[in-house]
Amino acid sequence: MQTSPLAPSSLPYTGGPTDPSHDELLRRGVIATDIHRAVAWLLTVLFCTSIAGLPLAQAFLEHRAEEESPLLDLFRRKPTAANLHQFEKDLEGASYAKSFVQPRMQELLTRFGRVGNKRALIGRDGWLYYAPGVQHVGGPGFLESAVQRSREKDVLDAGEEPIVADPVPAILAFRAALAQRGIRLLLLPMPDKSALVSAPLHGRGPSVPSQNPDFPRFLQVLRSHGVAVFDAWSVAAAHRDGPPFLRQDTHWTPAFMESVARALAGYVSGLDVLSAAATPSAFHAVETPIARVGDIVDMLKLPDAQTLFQPQSLVVHQVRDAQDNPWEPDAGAEVLLLGDSFSNIYSLEGMGWGLAAGLAPQLSLALGRPVDAILQNDSGAFATRQTLARELAAGEDRLHGKRVLIWEFASRELSVGDWKTIAWNLAEPEAK
Repeated sequence: MQTSPLAPSSLPYTGGPTDPSHDELLRRGVIATDIHRAVAWLLTVLFCTSIAGLPLAQAFLEHRAEEESPLLDLFRRKPTAANLHQFEKDLEGASYAKSFVQPRMQELLTRFGRVGNKRALIGRDGWLYYAPGVQHVGGPGFLESAVQRSREKDVLDAGEEPIVADPVPAILAFRAALAQRGIRLLLLPMPDKSALVSAPLHGRGPSVPSQNPDFPRFLQVLRSHGVAVFDAWSVAAAHRDGPPFLRQDTHWTPAFMESVARALAGYVSGLDVLSAAATPSAFHAVETPIARVGDIVDMLKLPDAQTLFQPQSLVVHQVRDAQDNPWEPDAGAEVLLLGDSFSNIYSLEGMGWGLAAGLAPQLSLALGRPVDAILQNDSGAFATRQTLARELAAGEDRLHGKRVLIWEFASRELSVGDWKTIAWNLAEPEAK
């Protein structure tokens, strides 16, 4: 390599970084540095090979597996921002290189640096946390108008469907619509894991129950409009049967869930709106062992053979009827539960934590009467209301005979959920 007459060696260097000649040396070095032609060709070939090799390898592997490329699907769609955003997601999900490299790199980062990802946070002593829940508890007030405008704008900028960030109008509209049918609305916002078990996350002393700064104001607004809200935080404060949340999962332990179910049953009975039970309840519980690593481990996307996190073993109480069949919802019940994954865990087999042992069965057991349920994982702010509205519009009156509707949702939905209002038409169908 030849030395340029303008190279740094042509200037005497007499001082440190504060010396004026230091900047001049750097400037001339950047401008005049020579690279050997063979080195330049090697770097160019490596660069071109790397940017062309990945898509060519991806196309070859897709062809061999007889899979359709997301790129081909893109040409069938209209060139909208939403479609381009979806294409990016599809392309990312289909990448063979990512599926090979990411799990292994994540395992190294988690093992040696306690590094999570955008969804999973690594706490101490093997505790894992769901990032949106932590952001809800420690973030800005969800009722602040600037925060709500920012959320709605961010969604539009990402090319997604518009959302409503303010939860209050949707809740009040739902309450008013149910009141037309003589049905009492009872909210059950479930505390986040980081709100009740924070010590492994911050490492600064014992866990102290916490909430988003706007949560007290939220409760005050709702209660001033006659909306009943069940306080699960008070149940957690009295809970003495171990931690209220699973170590490696976003959800509550069976013991805490059952404590909430019993207290919730007492609250519902105290509303004095249910009719007297015609016959004694024949529901009973059977202990069932279960083990699973937890959904936050799934979110980390570690290799299938990972050994960082072992399954957590539990005993759940499966609720059964008089014929010893697993509990099922009863459309004729006076109580209807709308719930998300907090209600589904221990009941939805696909979640891996058992069957017929979740919130609805435990509430049914504690009340001594059947319970109806509409449950759907995720999007607790909107999904179950939408399902109920669609069933009503289709002529299936899921509100027939109901006296109490319990709406359970993860409290983080107040900061991240879509609180669209629904044009309810809850008039009772005419008798045929």
